[in-house]
Amino acid sequence: MILLRGYDEWRVATSQTEEHLVIDGEGEQKDLPEGLSWQRWDCHDEDTRIRLLPALPSLPVIAKPNTSLTIAPGGEALFYIGIPMDLEIHGECGGSLRKLTTISSEALSKTWHGDRSAGEACYSLKTRARRRFESGDWLDHDIILTVNLRNDTQDPFEFERLFLDLGHFSIFAHEERLWANGCSIRITEDDEEGNDITYEATPVPPADTALEVAPARAGKARRSTLRRAFASVIEVIH
Repeated sequence: MILLRGYDEWRVATSQTEEHLVIDGEGEQKDLPEGLSWQRWDCHDEDTRIRLLPALPSLPVIAKPNTSLTIAPGGEALFYIGIPMDLEIHGECGGSLRKLTTISSEALSKTWHGDRSAGEACYSLKTRARRRFESGDWLDHDIILTVNLRNDTQDPFEFERLFLDLGHFSIFAHEERLWANGCSIRITEDDEEGNDITYEATPVPPADTALEVAPARAGKARRSTLRRAFASVIEVIH
């Protein structure tokens, strides 16, 4: 990501080069990679402040475990899910900070979840949900979100995939790692009617003392319902 302030404008561009380019002070445009496509916003001479905030992807996600897991009736299982961070860029315009754009840290494939007539677009995660947290298993830009699945049915439940809306998750920082508040999902007999999801106020240990750095996009909530949380994916959109 390249951020440029000049000519009464904020300019933002992304580069696919693997080289990390750092220009101190004012820098010179000749040092920038060629062929950049810029997004531009008008600002005043005195507008100099910027703010970079982590964000969760704008669409729901589909997460899958490394291998399917059967959860016994009355049983529960905790999963750690790594979600690639988005970066929100806020710049000062007219004396106040406003959101300029959002840049994804990783390109995710789009997937259609549910029926063709009543489903919705979402992202398919590349990394798999895991049963335990090992820091080295995740990329630096992954936000760790935990989901505790509780089987309230009379039959064993085979967990193969999970549809998860990200609107009510905040982002926290703990020991150079980003986390989201934890959640619990109650598996019921009728997935069509919806599965109850309960949101925790903080991440799970060891990040339960983490500092909140970005609020939930749709606001904080204690409970909501996920319809077809475990239903099949129809097709990949790309």
